Amino acid sequence: MPKLPLTEMTVQYLVGLCAARWNPAAIDIVVGDMVNDPAAGKERDVDVTVTVTDPVSGNHAFKAYEVKHEGQPIDVTTVEQLCMKFADMDSITDRAIVSTSGFTNGAERKAEAHGVTLYRLEPWTKDLSEQFPILTMKGTPQECLPSSQFLLRWIGWNITIVTQQQVSYDWSTALFDNQGQGNSRVASVEEYFRDLLLRSSQILFQLEPAQTVLRTFPIPFHEPSNSAEACGPGWPHTHTIDVRADGVYMRSNSSLVLIETITINGNLQWHRGAPTEYYAVSNIATGEALAGTLVTLGEREGTMQVLVLSPDRRTIDIRLIELPEKCRNSIRRLKIDPVGESTE
Repeated sequence: MPKLPLTEMTVQYLVGLCAARWNPAAIDIVVGDMVNDPAAGKERDVDVTVTVTDPVSGNHAFKAYEVKHEGQPIDVTTVEQLCMKFADMDSITDRAIVSTSGFTNGAERKAEAHGVTLYRLEPWTKDLSEQFPILTMKGTPQECLPSSQFLLRWIGWNITIVTQQQVSYDWSTALFDNQGQGNSRVASVEEYFRDLLLRSSQILFQLEPAQTVLRTFPIPFHEPSNSAEACGPGWPHTHTIDVRADGVYMRSNSSLVLIETITINGNLQWHRGAPTEYYAVSNIATGEALAGTLVTLGEREGTMQVLVLSPDRRTIDIRLIELPEKCRNSIRRLKIDPVGESTE
């Protein structure tokens, strides 16, 4: 069974967003939380925690979700271990496991015996009228909620670096921090240029003339997506960015020289981005859908646009996500705002 085209970290974050959607009274959502385990005498990691407080009664709930992103159904041994882990955390009131690959029959029985709810995050293909009747739509999510991403890209570009001293460089030239150590974020000129091109396009895409060009040459959502496909004509442009806050230095003889500004000259052009993926989170025991999501991965690792829908509300939670670099491989205590941008 192939894994979903998401990283383990983005799956965890996606589950956190879904948890926010199906817990409207949530006041605190943490991905990669640390929860006290009295039996072990220390705090232990839990993939997602949700704190819910009823504003009327004041009743409190502390929900915990372990997330498994593997290629095969989760077996009874893994579920048993997670059940025991949950059992020793007495502050948790609701316990659940979310899997992208499902569970074995033995694992389902074991979870039921321990009062742990199982969910599956899987491709969303069922008719909306079956799982989300409140939306009053009939057809697959792809048919009813068409979505496509368009990216602004530089083509035929050239970047000029401005510093207080003249320096020579090529794409392999090493970059440094203010202590003269290798720059941990962009090790070379090539890496920095790639980062700057993305940064520039993310600034310019919402401005003119980019928006006018996109409106003038509209692309139907239903056309097949191809990330290499240009969506309109290119146009010449120049963009200068003050990059002093980046703290990126080059060496000139024995001294460090701060890169102060960069100027990009070239042509801009709209291209199709990555295709939108559709996922749903459902209760294994009941089949009830708890959330539906539309996910479009960005060009930079750890970035994505996510729309989350609930089967009992008509509003859609819209999030533009950029995971901090330190969270790309392991997320620790990353909070999610329970209230995202919503639209009807």
